[in-house]
Amino acid sequence: MPDHQYVLTLSCPDRPGIVSAVSTFLAHNGQNILDAQQFDDVETKKFFMRVVFTAADLAVELSALQTGFAAIAERFGMGRQMRDRAAHRKVMLLVTKSDP
Repeated sequence: MPDHQYVLTLSCPDRPGIVSAVSTFLAHNGQNILDAQQFDDVETKKFFMRVVFTAADLAVELSALQTGFAAIAERFGMGRQMRDRAAHRKVMLLVTKSDP
């Protein structure tokens, strides 16, 4: 697994140009897309995307990528999260006891 993998997840109203804007931003910032998945909910007209990427030639700070991506997120009305893939995520499991 290459060093410094990041994950971008986003959702926004569906419209043309979202995939292009995301991939162009990553390419212009020296990032290489390793995996991309997308889904368009036709009922709610909402677009969802998950992209795993890594630095192709240079190490770019995650905070710089987040700041740079803000303009694209605003243009498309995106809710988004960009994180280091190696960072541990907090998970809570809830269990109930049922009678047989």
